[in-house]
Amino acid sequence: MPRENKKRGRRAAEKAEKDAAKRKRDEAPEDSTPKRLKPTTDEMEAPLNDFGHGVDYIRLDEPQEEGAPSNDMPFYGLLDSDEQEYFSRANEMLELNQFQDQEERRLFIDSVYREARGKELKIACSQSCSRLMEKLISMSDIRQIRQLFSKFLGHFLHLVQHRFASHCCETLFINAAPGVTQKTQKTPKTKESRADAGEEGDEPEPELSLAEMFMQVVEELEGNWGFLLTERFASHTIRVLLLVLAGEPVDLSSNESVVASRKKERLGTVTTEATADGESTTQKRGVPEYFETAVKKIMNDMVSVLDDTYLRALATHPVGNPVLQVLVSLELSHFGKSSAKDPNSITRRLVSDDTFEEGSASATFVRGLLYDPVGSRLLETMVRYMPGKLFKSLYKNFMRDQIGSFARNQTAGYVVLRLLERLGKDDLQAAMEQILPQIPNLLERSRTVVPRVLIERCVVRGVNTAPLARSLEAACVRDPATRLEQILRLDSIPKESEPSSKESGSTPAEKLHGSLLAQAMLAAPGPLSALIYASLLAQSTETLLQLAKDPTASRVLQQALTLPTSTRQFRRQFTTRFTGHLKDLALDSSGSRVVDALWTATQDLFFVKERMAQELSQHELALRDSFVGRAVWRNWSMDLYKRRRGEWAAKAKESDRQGPSKLEQARAKFAAEEDAKDKTSK
Repeated sequence: MPRENKKRGRRAAEKAEKDAAKRKRDEAPEDSTPKRLKPTTDEMEAPLNDFGHGVDYIRLDEPQEEGAPSNDMPFYGLLDSDEQEYFSRANEMLELNQFQDQEERRLFIDSVYREARGKELKIACSQSCSRLMEKLISMSDIRQIRQLFSKFLGHFLHLVQHRFASHCCETLFINAAPGVTQKTQKTPKTKESRADAGEEGDEPEPELSLAEMFMQVVEELEGNWGFLLTERFASHTIRVLLLVLAGEPVDLSSNESVVASRKKERLGTVTTEATADGESTTQKRGVPEYFETAVKKIMNDMVSVLDDTYLRALATHPVGNPVLQVLVSLELSHFGKSSAKDPNSITRRLVSDDTFEEGSASATFVRGLLYDPVGSRLLETMVRYMPGKLFKSLYKNFMRDQIGSFARNQTAGYVVLRLLERLGKDDLQAAMEQILPQIPNLLERSRTVVPRVLIERCVVRGVNTAPLARSLEAACVRDPATRLEQILRLDSIPKESEPSSKESGSTPAEKLHGSLLAQAMLAAPGPLSALIYASLLAQSTETLLQLAKDPTASRVLQQALTLPTSTRQFRRQFTTRFTGHLKDLALDSSGSRVVDALWTATQDLFFVKERMAQELSQHELALRDSFVGRAVWRNWSMDLYKRRRGEWAAKAKESDRQGPSKLEQARAKFAAEEDAKDKTSK
């Protein structure tokens, strides 16, 4: 009989022990992971520790304070295998969203809610099923949200700290926000209604309204705000709660949003879409008056326990900084910029004096934030919302003379953007003169965001952009065709005639910023847009087709075809370059948008539009067989073109006319003068 295959030696024994420990750790529920203790008063008073950052280091050997969150998270149980399989299938169904109509989807959601009854907390804390809970909430109506909200009541202190349930709480708050002003309609409890409810298995309506439920959440979290401020999972939920209570918009899709981190999964649940009752989550909402009082109290409770040094340390804390951004933005924008004058306000505690002279405490604090990847985000928020007098002092005494060097820095450059947004015409002109010498270096390193925003602000303020055009032209090569390639980073677009490009290292972000810069130049009348228009005309047809099919670069073509700066002479030369290739473009997801833009571009070129429609009609079967092709066919009204050519021509010519002609304007002016004469004669 062969021997059992065993490993001998000390290393083999140690490996076996490690494997056993790992299996034991993997099998243990994640909720058993201990949480950080609430910082004590002594620790708050000591801003720095041995590591240099007091906010990141909280001693765990101190006795726990009374009322602080317990280390032991409650365990709500696990779903069995059958339940997990059902909810996984339900998650896939909601993800596909292939329901015939809204009624079928509503019935499916109702069935999932019935299956989840009594298991809501288990699902929210489940790694695999919490995503289902988020999707379910985003597709629920106000009645279902109220019922689910009532199930979470009494558990929010633990749920907001949970790795998975915290995201469910966040989604619940956002979708419940539009219903806080709705009156709760309670149906009378008759014998018939109770019998129907028993047959259908429906749950009774919660007694509390959504506004009352939000206030109960505030009561549950009372006394723990200082701890939750820097809690890893609770902090993003607290940010959402503050914005909802203040009636401020909550936009998770925005790049400038401080609600969710950039690492948050975008599950397609809550972005800029409207909620169940048709109200957008990205607009301000009316809230009860006592919500305002609650927000003020929460903000005071969060920062009153912190001294000024610890509060400033939060500015560079990766978890506390976003919450501090929300607090500052609410203080300055929601409650009025005059609140910054209060010596106990957050802004005044962060910036103790408004001189910003070199060597002052405020200047030292701002300089520390300016070059810090985390702290600069708070400085952006402060620059955007601070009162005008404080902003002028900051710009005049600290930023104005160094704005050129700040714009060159990768981190400080984003603060410069916020400065440019608030500068008047004269200050913007002076700032442009300082930034111009940095443009060649910025363009070479693909840091085009500062030149782009500078162009946009100059257009808004009416500043002459000719110096900017000369600087950008000098920074690029002389050849117009190569100039566009340099701005758009076309080296990363594979060419059919070339196997690979030598400089194929352009990232998608660099391509995006280059495209945005070109679009900003196109929107600026004068020499800036002329640079891009000349470069587009210098491109070969092959390159233009590659641009049209590139998701990022095609936006430049669309803008060039439709912007007011586009002249009739340019469009007459440029639109004809796409004839003979419309089928190829119409069947491409990005190219089809260029074909749609050609309908607008030929607004005063009917003969070109008719020629293009004839070309599209020759490929009807191929277009109808494609999703994007059908959209092009519909946008060009090709059914009307084939069946009633005269009506199509009238529609095409109608879209060609943008306002009354000069003859019609003269006739209207003459008629108005005649009416005025008649009235005076009478």
